[in-house]
Amino acid sequence: MKYFGFFSAALLAIVSSLPAAAIEFDTGKWQITMQSQNPVSGQPITETTMECIKDSHFDPSTVMMEDSTCRITDKKEDNNMVTWRMECGGNDMPAFRGEGTFISRGSTAEGIMKVIMTMEGNTMEMQNKWHGRWVAPSCDGI
Repeated sequence: MKYFGFFSAALLAIVSSLPAAAIEFDTGKWQITMQSQNPVSGQPITETTMECIKDSHFDPSTVMMEDSTCRITDKKEDNNMVTWRMECGGNDMPAFRGEGTFISRGSTAEGIMKVIMTMEGNTMEMQNKWHGRWVAPSCDGI
């Protein structure tokens, strides 16, 4: 499914392209593991990457706005946690909505995002979980 890659890439972008605002965590090299399920086949998918986190703050609304079809409909920040809801779609992308939670503990972070999409009369739901752990203060080798 060609849109599955888009959702996976968007979630990795949330963790790896961190603009200023919301909750804080350690900068440097992070190991990010994302677990999801292919909404068509039901097969589990796990992907682990090394990411360079340069900013110590996270704001999902700014990251999701990199896709001009997305808008944040609700965002709440509380200490080390941010939650959000979003709606996306248009142009050549099908409409979808989602909600997510991101929690930081300084040198570890975790999140979950649920996306619901309707294409050609079929509704698909995909849930993605990710876990990150700080590896080093330098991003050497990435």
